[in-house]
Amino acid sequence: MAISLRYAAVLTLLTLTPAHGALFRRAARNSGGNAKISLRKRLHVNTLITAPGTVELDWSNLYSISSSTFAMPSAIKYTPAGSNILWGRTEYSAAFDSVTSAEAGGARLTQFSQAVTLTGTSVLHDGAKFDIAIAPQATLFLRDESGSRLGAVAIARYDSGRNSTGITVGWSGATHNSANNPAGTLDAGFGFGRQLSGSKLLEKFTPHINTEWERSTGTSFSLLAVEGVEYQLTERLALDFSAQHFATAGSAPDHQLAIGMTFNFGSAR
Repeated sequence: MAISLRYAAVLTLLTLTPAHGALFRRAARNSGGNAKISLRKRLHVNTLITAPGTVELDWSNLYSISSSTFAMPSAIKYTPAGSNILWGRTEYSAAFDSVTSAEAGGARLTQFSQAVTLTGTSVLHDGAKFDIAIAPQATLFLRDESGSRLGAVAIARYDSGRNSTGITVGWSGATHNSANNPAGTLDAGFGFGRQLSGSKLLEKFTPHINTEWERSTGTSFSLLAVEGVEYQLTERLALDFSAQHFATAGSAPDHQLAIGMTFNFGSAR
């Protein structure tokens, strides 16, 4: 699959995942401004969608210790200001690899993204502690593959005090399947994070864990585990530092390091 599980923490979770208890409640807990405070950790850190009327950039650097592969997953997101489900409660985003670099045939091959993923994350329920969203998406191939992938992700999140827990369940299918673009892919994710307390400095840190399971047609399942911490540097800028461990059945795990940022540009007007 072009956008595989091994990049899920920097792409799939980045672009699709949830919420903060009630759409902007976590903003007040973090001194106002942009409530979405981390790259790709919406399962337990970020708002359900980017604040309406604002544009946001997610950008990270992912390095595989096991294979020396390097990637720069990126996403640009925008939520229109409005009062209805499609214009005010839906975030529209485009995610892609700015650069990928890997060993190939004794040389290093550096390329732009193989595909771009377009997503619309709609808030279906915005409760005091419990939130639900649905995120239809389409992955369009820019090279090496034909056709596209179409699917959706269901998202749920529960907040209790400084703790946040989230789950995702997603499915996608290929319009033209191949060895690297399976006919169907099912995945499920879980995340937990806790905002620290005790001082203004500690409250800027949120340790987190993520796990994701994935299975595609004709293949064995894959697992991804992520542990890290995000730091809200300013009201609009957050940094994230994570370790990732990707494995498929019968293979040695791929250990990776990820450093990313989320920046909110404010109003799109």
